[in-house]
Amino acid sequence: MRHILRHRFALRAAAVCAAGVLSVMLVSCGGYGSSGSGSGMSTCGGGYANACPPPTVTVSAPSSGATVSGTVTLTATATASSTYGLTIKQVTFLVDGTMVGMVASSPYSVMWNSTSVANGSHSVTAKATDSNGDTTTSSAVNITVQNTTAAAAAMTAAQMSPAPMSKASGMARLTASHESGTLTGSVRLEGLTAISVAIHEGFAGASGPALITLTSGGSAGEWTVPSGATLTAEQLTAFSQGKLYVVAASAAYPGGEIRGQILPESVVVTFSPLARTAEARGVGANAGGVVATTVDRSARTLSVEINSTGVDDADAAQIVDATSGRRLAALNKDSVDTGHWSTELTPIGEAELAGFQSGQWQATIATAVDEQGALEGQIDAPGISRDRD
Repeated sequence: MRHILRHRFALRAAAVCAAGVLSVMLVSCGGYGSSGSGSGMSTCGGGYANACPPPTVTVSAPSSGATVSGTVTLTATATASSTYGLTIKQVTFLVDGTMVGMVASSPYSVMWNSTSVANGSHSVTAKATDSNGDTTTSSAVNITVQNTTAAAAAMTAAQMSPAPMSKASGMARLTASHESGTLTGSVRLEGLTAISVAIHEGFAGASGPALITLTSGGSAGEWTVPSGATLTAEQLTAFSQGKLYVVAASAAYPGGEIRGQILPESVVVTFSPLARTAEARGVGANAGGVVATTVDRSARTLSVEINSTGVDDADAAQIVDATSGRRLAALNKDSVDTGHWSTELTPIGEAELAGFQSGQWQATIATAVDEQGALEGQIDAPGISRDRD
């Protein structure tokens, strides 16, 4: 009798134990069909009460609103539920819904040739698949593909330093390929017989080396970029920043009679005069200068070149917001040309850009005697042109 009771007790204990194990599994697991915690049994799926959480994925590069060209790195961040032992199986990248690459392990990054699509706006998404077979597609990141950049240069004598007495003019229209570096285009001149036309590197108001010499065309005043002309990667960047210019030289002005800054659509240049301040005591009445201001409205950068006379002993130059008095940029004095001051690619914000476009910026040059400013000038807003011949 005692033997039978012991047997029944053992069976009951085994049943309670099994029920307890099953209860633990039902509480700790959920969802659909992933293998899991090392037990060899499903931790989610397969009829359990809780569904496995889907993976998460976001496109981390390029950033929304970025302008890209050539080969572009697409990067995503993806995670799967570690609670249920899930892992990321693969991440697929899509541009405008078309797959452009796939990677099976972190870091989730692929190289994409943006020349496979047209210039303009495109969307980038990433789709993550986890070890359970569940997928998630990220929110779209909108980018602008710009594999060719068109730029123009209105050429005048006023852009030379010093400016010659010439009424000649010209117009350059150029296109650069960011993939191959190829440069194409032509220059049309009026009012002069050029002996040479060349593209140089330098911001407005600065002089730099010649990069490409153009060839005379079939008609008078027509010059073209030679076939096969290319720019290096650094020169392509300069092209996009408005840091290239074209000069036409004549027999009367062999160093250059007219010049034009080559400007993509996002870049604007203004030329503004500097004059002696009313309070200045240490400079002559003829002291002055010209401020060449280059603003990239897309990249939010400011470049300034000042060419001054009569203030060789100046010890400071700056650009300020005339309304708030806040300094936007301090300029550096050239060690050789003591009348030349510059700053290149100084970052500016949205408020500063608005100040430029409404004509609130001011340039000043100070000396030891005139600490508050020996020369000053209001920087012209875009669209303002002054004759300084």
